[in-house]
Amino acid sequence: MRALLWVTVLLVALWSGYWFVGKGAVERAATGFFETAPAQGLEAAHEGLVVRGFPNRFDLTVTEPRLADPATGLAWEAPFFQILSLSYRPWHVIAAFPPQQRLTVQGQALTLDSGKLQASVVVSPNTRLTLDRTTLVGDALALSSATAGWTIHAQELRLASRSVADTGLRHQLGLEAKDLRPDQGMMSLLPGLPGLIDSLRIDAELGLTAPIDRFAGQARPEITDLALREARLIWGGLDLTARGEIALSDGVPEGRVDITLRGWRLLVPMLVASGILRAELAPTVERMLETLALQSGSAEDLALPLILAGGQMRLGPLPLGPLPLGPAPRF
Repeated sequence: MRALLWVTVLLVALWSGYWFVGKGAVERAATGFFETAPAQGLEAAHEGLVVRGFPNRFDLTVTEPRLADPATGLAWEAPFFQILSLSYRPWHVIAAFPPQQRLTVQGQALTLDSGKLQASVVVSPNTRLTLDRTTLVGDALALSSATAGWTIHAQELRLASRSVADTGLRHQLGLEAKDLRPDQGMMSLLPGLPGLIDSLRIDAELGLTAPIDRFAGQARPEITDLALREARLIWGGLDLTARGEIALSDGVPEGRVDITLRGWRLLVPMLVASGILRAELAPTVERMLETLALQSGSAEDLALPLILAGGQMRLGPLPLGPLPLGPAPRF
């Protein structure tokens, strides 16, 4: 019994030492991120960070974090942010977000409210800590713009990714959103559609210039291409499916996406209501689209390619104008 007691005391002492060493490593990593952010072209600040969770967890809480990327115009701030992990499995972490976050996207001030928003992140247990897979789950979400005055609601949102290459340069992405409610102002430009989007689902694969790992701050991975296996939007009588591939070079997308649209007759009134199409041209455009639909085998199903080339967009024979170009998306 005395030997068993001493063994137990020794194990407790060793585990306690491991936890405090791990706690120090987590604190140094978090502090180092904020200290080295300016060298990576980022602005980062906070009002305090602490690690708790002894003996089986490393729970990092950052108070009032603020991040900004002047090169892309992106910024984020929140009252707090938490990264939680089991002390015996530190390569699997849970990120917990507060009920309200503030974002800035190209000068537009956004607020994200949520009932629940959490992410699970798993990295490879090696020295590079390369991203392996992620899952983001949220409910009762509302994204609003103080700048433009719109609000979009979603009852449920799920986003997942997983690495599909040993190099970490390709990731499969999945997105599913249910019960989306667009802004009422937007709905006035979309006659014939209900105020509730039934579902939105995206299955895609993403290529990167560098892996997302602990050196990503220096490498700044950029998106090289997007293979859209399937994107589907069901909205009342509108059923849209899209598949295709897009490559990016210096932020300029080039490629083709094949779109199939069931319920396309709703499209012409929407184009008129939004000001894209003049009312007097609506009958001509509708007859043209009906002809194109018949060529695809059904008068109610319209199949058209979306072509991105030379900085311009074209939907079948219809020119849509120049692409909204900007810096290449990066992490």
